[in-house]
Amino acid sequence: MDVIKEKCPISGAYIYVYTLPTGIKCYIIPKSGFKTYMAMAVVKFGSGDIMFKQDGSFTEIPSGTAHFIEHKLFDKKDKSIFTELSKNGAAVNAFTDFVKTAYYFSCYDGFYSNLRLLMDMIKEPYFDKNGVENEKSIIKSEINMYKDIPERAVFSNLTKLMYPSTALSCEIAGSEKSVEKITPEILYACYNAFYTPENISIICSGDIEPEKAALIVQETDFTSKGGERIKEDITPNKINDYVSKHFNVSEPFFNIGFNHECFEICPENTYALKMVFDILSGDGSKLYERLINKQILTEPLGFSLVFAPNSVFSVISGRSQKPSYTANSFIKTSSLLRNTGAGDKAVKRIKKMYAGRIIRGYNSIDAIINAQADLAVQGFSLLDAENAVANITSDKINLTASEAFKRQNAYLSVIK
Repeated sequence: MDVIKEKCPISGAYIYVYTLPTGIKCYIIPKSGFKTYMAMAVVKFGSGDIMFKQDGSFTEIPSGTAHFIEHKLFDKKDKSIFTELSKNGAAVNAFTDFVKTAYYFSCYDGFYSNLRLLMDMIKEPYFDKNGVENEKSIIKSEINMYKDIPERAVFSNLTKLMYPSTALSCEIAGSEKSVEKITPEILYACYNAFYTPENISIICSGDIEPEKAALIVQETDFTSKGGERIKEDITPNKINDYVSKHFNVSEPFFNIGFNHECFEICPENTYALKMVFDILSGDGSKLYERLINKQILTEPLGFSLVFAPNSVFSVISGRSQKPSYTANSFIKTSSLLRNTGAGDKAVKRIKKMYAGRIIRGYNSIDAIINAQADLAVQGFSLLDAENAVANITSDKINLTASEAFKRQNAYLSVIK
């Protein structure tokens, strides 16, 4: 098996990237002296996948299928891998987003045996009719529960506003109607199309031996055939840019969405976008200070980049009695930055801040694993991320600022 061992320029951490003969990529970040171990299997199949082609035939994927597989993959014919891992002292969980499904455990002992169990789980599915029918009611309850959570509702309304009639406008868990369409045959077809070694990354961290972990991953045989991913043509809504729903909350929740149609996915662009946001409205910015002093904000704004199979958008989130004022203030400040540019002093400060975040992040196994999971789906590693932060220039940040947060690409979702 091929391995690349590199030392990251900011944290000083070592990362081992194994490309296994099976096609799986294995990212291992050893942390000597740490008591916690963690591993995650990341599959490049999420709720944003709508169709695939296999053996000349096209199969349409009901909304919520990736999330449904996430629920059922733990169950085998004669055992539950979730139970086996729990008996072995591991804390177990999984999640699905637009581009990936992830299964993970953390433990204090028994890491290698738990890693074998994780690999056994993802290599072979068992979808029986009774189990699938029983799971439908569980997932429907989950869907209805999400409707009562303001933070989820405001994001769901944003994606419906930005990308109507696309997979991004659907809940990750699907709808009650779409879940009813899911059958064992559909689950097996999607598993065989997407749960292939080329779509799988395994990420491990803790006080572990890299080669020993990689060999366990290499032992896993997959029988899935693979399919051709058919990407949806996603065109942003150009007619409406505002949605508001009544939720009877004490202080409105808001999401400001910015569509990034021409965004090339790479760590340099990702960090440039995040840095521009922090320059504009981070804790030390003039905009944040002004909004706090006017009591329009009571806490810092949140920022996230959301990746989908064929699109990228950013979300600025927060709570405010004046969401529209906050959104317009951010856009106006962004326009000023486009005209003036960020000075070298501001860029130096922001790079130092991000370097500090990276170093602090290595104190948490969970943070290491999740950061690498997001990068792995895009084909990058933590080394690539650190190189991007270390080498980013004022010109790059100013170029990003000139394109990123324009009024014509902005959308506002509010829960009152």
